[in-house]
Amino acid sequence: MGLDKEAAARLADARLAEWRRVGYGEWCAMLGDKDVRQVVGEDGKRYSVVSYALDDGEGRVRMSVAVDDGDWSAFVPLVRDEIMEPNGTFVE
Repeated sequence: MGLDKEAAARLADARLAEWRRVGYGEWCAMLGDKDVRQVVGEDGKRYSVVSYALDDGEGRVRMSVAVDDGDWSAFVPLVRDEIMEPNGTFVE
């Protein structure tokens, strides 16, 4: 059937919204680590939602969220990301 990209995007966007509510220090604390959650989407399917932070250079931190449904999408998950500057603002 394939990944429901709309459902996966909603899950990724919701996770990024959670990350937007915390500060730069919490984003830096995630560097080199990842958060893995199993979530049931609106469509009733189980999804893996993986959050991880990367050094984006010059003090910026990129928070990426990858979502897959455990099928073929595990090889090419849907990915959304945000970048935070050291002063706590987001790169648009």
